[in-house]
Amino acid sequence: MRLMVMISCFAAFATACGVTAAGDAETDRQSETLADAISYPRQPDAAGLARAALATPLGKGGTFSVLEARDLDHKGPEDPMALLVWRIHRDKLDAKGNDKGFDACYTVEFDFYGPSSGPSRIDCPDNAEAITPAPEPRRDIPPEYAPALEAVLGKLPATVGEADVRAALESGLPAPKVDPATGLAALPPQVFVHVKGSDVGVALFAQTGVESKDCVMGHRLGGVVKVWTLNWRDLSLMEKSCGAQDALTAG
Repeated sequence: MRLMVMISCFAAFATACGVTAAGDAETDRQSETLADAISYPRQPDAAGLARAALATPLGKGGTFSVLEARDLDHKGPEDPMALLVWRIHRDKLDAKGNDKGFDACYTVEFDFYGPSSGPSRIDCPDNAEAITPAPEPRRDIPPEYAPALEAVLGKLPATVGEADVRAALESGLPAPKVDPATGLAALPPQVFVHVKGSDVGVALFAQTGVESKDCVMGHRLGGVVKVWTLNWRDLSLMEKSCGAQDALTAG
């Protein structure tokens, strides 16, 4: 409750409750642009929003830091789900060349769709330290999976069971790579297999974000091998399915 009172107490552009929070039109613009930019792709929580902010040009520039990233209790998509506080250092000289640089701090709440309150200027918290959320492993399906799947399907014997296909995929698909930026191995995609007689359908699926997905599909149908990919438009807007049985009838 105390934090909510503080948030409502500060206006976006200067004085509120008798206190002037540091900032200017440029830091206001940067904060508004940043809040909109990190709202899509959708993030699952405050840590995800903080990671997104630190991955932007502003976040990588050395003048930006996240001071707080906190999840909020919420019930629906229009309820505030996360609160971020960030700081922007602004180098500035007056007409005489004197250093007039300052730190501007902002608070902003996000619901599922984007900023629901703020960014609003606040006084920078005393002795606040920058935070860096723990990194997460990559979840996308790298492009080398498609040719590897095609090679596996092309080498399967004429008569094969699901266990045989899965064993061939385990040995034939690329091993997850370690991201040098985080030191974390990527998460492998989910593997779905469907065998119908001599025909084989395979789907590789990855949930890469709240709404974003990756899908690689392939089949051996009548002895002919085909592999293709579905992007987020196919999976979300066109509502196509990423399943092994679908692989036998699609493509």
